[in-house]
Amino acid sequence: MRTRKPIQKAAALALATLLLLAVGASSVSSRDGSESILVHRNLIQLFVDGQKVAVDNFLYNGTTYVPIRVVSEMLGQVVGYNIYDQTASITKPSFDVEDLGALLPTRLGTSWNYNGFAEYGHTMMLASILDTVDARTYGITGTVHDPSGGESGRDLSLEMRYVIQGNALVQEKSESSMLDSKFDRLTLIQTPLVAGTYWNDPVVDKEGNSTVLQSYIKRVEVLGDGRRQFTVRYDDRGSAYYEERKLVEGLGLYSFEKLLELADMSFPVGYYLYNPQDQKEVELVLYFPDSQGMKVHPETRKVTSDGLNFNTERMAFWALTEGSVSPETYKPIPEGTQLLGLTVVDGLCTLDLSQEFIDNHGGGSAGELMTLYSIVNTLTEFPHIQSVQFLVEGRSDATLGNILLDEPLERSQDIIGE
Repeated sequence: MRTRKPIQKAAALALATLLLLAVGASSVSSRDGSESILVHRNLIQLFVDGQKVAVDNFLYNGTTYVPIRVVSEMLGQVVGYNIYDQTASITKPSFDVEDLGALLPTRLGTSWNYNGFAEYGHTMMLASILDTVDARTYGITGTVHDPSGGESGRDLSLEMRYVIQGNALVQEKSESSMLDSKFDRLTLIQTPLVAGTYWNDPVVDKEGNSTVLQSYIKRVEVLGDGRRQFTVRYDDRGSAYYEERKLVEGLGLYSFEKLLELADMSFPVGYYLYNPQDQKEVELVLYFPDSQGMKVHPETRKVTSDGLNFNTERMAFWALTEGSVSPETYKPIPEGTQLLGLTVVDGLCTLDLSQEFIDNHGGGSAGELMTLYSIVNTLTEFPHIQSVQFLVEGRSDATLGNILLDEPLERSQDIIGE
């Protein structure tokens, strides 16, 4: 007969520090430190506060390993993971109403007007804010625009709720005509509000099919007025379907995109907050390195401002992060790099980048030069910029490989190819 071996909270938390970090984020991480090992499945039954752990544990080199997420959540703890710096955390549950509440407007009657794909549009209004002990709920009503002038007979009404619970901001909606998520309930974002924060979100679509969204904060940008803009990505674990949103402090949802899946094709569709007086189209000249690491090549691209914070220099940097349309060149910005700040004073552009700019670079002197001069030559296309000073997390003494970034860099004509 097997003997039950209960584990009390203190012992389980000590054991948790030795657990495998099986948080399910490998599909969105570019690093793979895996290796094959020989393990033995344990015969012991594991209990936490009298409740049996329903997943396997195993023995390796005399140490018992159990799943960190399952055990921690049974102990009432919250497991977090960051895909960019590959760190896991175990924290006490918290009600992050201040951080998450800062993402949304506070004035009742605030309205949003969205336009998008194929003349789509909808209008929403903040109708109520309700606080309880452990939740804050924002009630929203709205109407989908009717291009038929009333002839379609469709129900164009929509109701939404943004609910702050614990460390998550959740969207719940009821509608039949809105161009939005195929899931009526999902987590929009969760704390900590930093790039790389990752979570798994079990969801159910309108047909009752269950899946899991692998969601993470893809990018955090500080806008010119000091507000932060969060780009959040949601990937369906079981298909090519995805969603992507931009959330802005004090404003809420700025833009939405998803993969529209039809019988014989799929393509991105979406909508954005529409302020027609702020819309501008500009032509940018971007520089991308060639595969030999010898030259950077110009690529002309037309972009439209987001109507929220028109800043061509920032738009040029983010266009570089998206990569080139040419297969002969490659994306120069290391994965996970965040733009922490960008200012221009007396011809000097100061660019403050996150640590990923250094840590995630592929290396090699040629590649390092290509990265730097892709950025410098792109930004010095603007006539009011003559040089670029690189900062990393606010420091001017960082090095990219063997290149010290303590002095501004000027444009290089010699490195430009055809």
